[in-house]
Amino acid sequence: MSVDLQIRLASDADAPALAAFGAKTFLETFGHLYPPEDKEYFLGQRFSLERTLQDLRDPARTMTMVYRGDDLVAFLDCGPLTLPVESPESDALELYRLYLDEAQKGTGLAHRLMDMALNWARGKQASALYLGVWSQNERAKRLYSKYGFEIVGAYHFKVGNTLDDERIMCLAL
Repeated sequence: MSVDLQIRLASDADAPALAAFGAKTFLETFGHLYPPEDKEYFLGQRFSLERTLQDLRDPARTMTMVYRGDDLVAFLDCGPLTLPVESPESDALELYRLYLDEAQKGTGLAHRLMDMALNWARGKQASALYLGVWSQNERAKRLYSKYGFEIVGAYHFKVGNTLDDERIMCLAL
């Protein structure tokens, strides 16, 4: 028997599951890139319960959760532009994170969440949506390119003492 997906906006009650899921999916995808001390520091900063609650309570952000039964299997996090973009549009927004459980990759769920992110940004009358992606994450770059995102810059994303080579992608809305 298959269990349907439940997609809804996140609430404070989701914070523990979101923090744990964010850390788990980050480690599954990128954990091999960093020394233990960098991973530990980053996870403590980025996926702490306090930081997760702060993000959830930010009225400028939108966080969407996807559950399969009682299991969190994906989330989408969008908000105001924070990337180091030269001369950004004044109304530009950013897709911060689109994380999926490994079993959800290839199911079409990433496309559903991308559509939700674009609808959210268009609903805010944004003229552009930006995102940052690790330069070697070919799967993610292909997904974003399918939606019309183009590489417009580069920057370094700090994970502990490690600097990741990231690409800034933008979609004019």
